[in-house]
Amino acid sequence: MTTTNDKKKAPEQQETQQTPVTENNCDVEKTRQAMSDLYKNVTMAQSCIKTLLPYVEKQDVTKTLHKQVEQYDHYVEQLDEMCEQLNFDPTPAPKFAVTMANMGIKAKMMTDKSISHVAKIMLQGTLNGIIDLYRMIRDNDDVNPEVTQLQKQVLRYEEGKFENLKQYL
Repeated sequence: MTTTNDKKKAPEQQETQQTPVTENNCDVEKTRQAMSDLYKNVTMAQSCIKTLLPYVEKQDVTKTLHKQVEQYDHYVEQLDEMCEQLNFDPTPAPKFAVTMANMGIKAKMMTDKSISHVAKIMLQGTLNGIIDLYRMIRDNDDVNPEVTQLQKQVLRYEEGKFENLKQYL
């Protein structure tokens, strides 16, 4: 005779057997998707900052943007190492999306090259990245904890940059 507790355990046990897991008991496909999504987020931010840099004339802002690119380089390196461990190549942001974002930045900078305008563009992009990161983290059931930790680290970094950019408005 089965009890109520036995009935509750049966579907969970079946689900565990069907889900591919690593030694860390993580869903490999969800982990790979999380890494790809984070890779897209980080490389998109990096690309947009590089596009914006030639338009920035104020030296302290240029220095800040260069440091951000370096930080995103570091995040890409960390992701590359994680991907290598899973024998996985992350999916980059679609070239069309990157091209459209960069064209939008260039068009916006043609009309106004002021620091407050640069800050506004950066704030909009950073906010989009933050929103994406919150969505990623929310959907992290069964994702490798190292990936989740890196997502949270990038989120904290972007939130900090968002706050710092407000001074230039």
